Amino acid sequence: MATKILQIMLDGCRPDALKQAKTPNLDQLWQTGAYTWTARTVMPSVTLPCHNSMFRSVPPQKHGVGADNIFRESARAFPSLIDIAASAGKHNCMFNSWEQLRDLSNPGSLKVTYTRNADYGLDNDTDIAKLAADYLTTEKPDYCFLYLGDIDINGHMFGWMSPEQIAAIETNDSAVGLVLDRLQAAGIRDQYTIQVQADHGGHNTDHGTDMPEDMTIPWIINGPTIKQGYPLPSQVSIMDTAVTLAHLLGLEIPALWEGKVVSEAFA
Repeated sequence: MATKILQIMLDGCRPDALKQAKTPNLDQLWQTGAYTWTARTVMPSVTLPCHNSMFRSVPPQKHGVGADNIFRESARAFPSLIDIAASAGKHNCMFNSWEQLRDLSNPGSLKVTYTRNADYGLDNDTDIAKLAADYLTTEKPDYCFLYLGDIDINGHMFGWMSPEQIAAIETNDSAVGLVLDRLQAAGIRDQYTIQVQADHGGHNTDHGTDMPEDMTIPWIINGPTIKQGYPLPSQVSIMDTAVTLAHLLGLEIPALWEGKVVSEAFA
């Protein structure tokens, strides 16, 4: 039976930073779900190329998006998760703080999209999460993408693994907890499979290289059909995300996609 999906992006969150931060809500998701701390992103390890690979399940060398702020129409040759969900009649929405994500799907594939570009030095993500929680509990969409960008911002401002970035992870954890609490209070938590990951890591005050610090990301999935407290034994790629979520949504997997279903996660 198909499940609804809430996908949460922690932009720039390294696994070791996540372990260092106090994150009771994210801890609950991985401790009662399936997870890996050694998932891999793609090169170049920057946000827009990584997101296109995550949604279109092909590497940047194929979709053509090689930098932030430069979308290539060549990417549309590879359908995104949102597009195939829309084609199947799914109700899709996105809440984010980075307007460049507008090209992750074709016009019309999202029922609702909300963007407020982030301001450096502020908590941008809590209000985004509140809006997502409101929509999830009132409209109960089939697929929701919630993008939280402050971890990456604080990495660029203060450095990866800095106290300021660790604090941003903890603030994001509280935002995730707000959404989870609202789903629980509405009695619909069990309708959703929740997937959490980063798009890339970082080092010093930047990212984009093939260094392990940039390329290694956390990958967590939690839901009614997912194993509990299960460390995934095989290598997970960012390109596996769309395939796995499409499978859970009951969608046909596009032949052009290169990722795999992370079937080891399923109970």
